[in-house]
Amino acid sequence: MIRPASWLIALLILLPVTAGAQQGVSLRIDEFEGFPWGTTEEVVLDRLGAPIQADTLVEGVVVLAFLGTIEDTASVALFAFLPGQGLVKGQHSIAFAASDDCVALFRIMRNHLLLKYPMIVPVDRSRNDSSKSFCAAVVDGDAAWISTWEDPQTGAQAIVSIEAGRPRLNVVFESAMFIAWVEDPDRASQLEP
Repeated sequence: MIRPASWLIALLILLPVTAGAQQGVSLRIDEFEGFPWGTTEEVVLDRLGAPIQADTLVEGVVVLAFLGTIEDTASVALFAFLPGQGLVKGQHSIAFAASDDCVALFRIMRNHLLLKYPMIVPVDRSRNDSSKSFCAAVVDGDAAWISTWEDPQTGAQAIVSIEAGRPRLNVVFESAMFIAWVEDPDRASQLEP
């Protein structure tokens, strides 16, 4: 009989060899697509080339969009940079139609993060307020599904979500710096008219 502590050690030894061969296994949420938090725009552009779109938003936030893939699924990969802080958020965005099996897509992406962060337990929430299939209900604004991984060491989080009324699946990675910036009450009050 294998003791729980022995099982955990065996899991930590084997994961980098098995799952890590397909994707990076990590004990922390500390990067997006191989770029650590704080990476500059220039480093991302040097490695990925010209983006399909580049925008400067309120407060100087720069967002670069690239065509990407996650788990062999085409996506738009978004990289967000705060002035003076570098990369603070990354996101894969995948559009789907009501006729698509968005539940299977959600499970694939959720499994991707389960394998990537095996020591972080996600919190799951879902709803379907209609008698329609989940994917059709999402398009109509009656269903949503979100799984959130919160890293106690870095304060960062990873999220797989399908929002009501938005036929799009997002796989999001947010640094603690980005979360603090979004939640800063002083910043929010300065933006109000």
